[in-house]
Amino acid sequence: MNREEILAKSQQENHGQDVVNLEVSKNGMQIGWVVIICLLAFVSVVNAIVFERMSSEVFFAVTASTSVIFFYKYMKLHQKHELFVAVIDAVAAGAFLISWIIQLVR
Repeated sequence: MNREEILAKSQQENHGQDVVNLEVSKNGMQIGWVVIICLLAFVSVVNAIVFERMSSEVFFAVTASTSVIFFYKYMKLHQKHELFVAVIDAVAAGAFLISWIIQLVR
């Protein structure tokens, strides 16, 4: 394959989108995800100190979202460790959801 064929194939695979733009967007989303997790951890600590209770809703949201991410990765990559993490996160999300519901009905 020559250079032009490789570029044409890459553009076709990326539906004509700029690869650099896709990478920058992906990296920006990853940085945003880290910031969200840090902010949620901070909020959870403040809630624990001020209200003397665990922020189950925050942990539910985080574990549910990471579960979806790992299920998606498993579907695309078919790697067993991705499925393992997804199932563990899904179980944790269910536990945090139950904990949150219990906190709400008290």
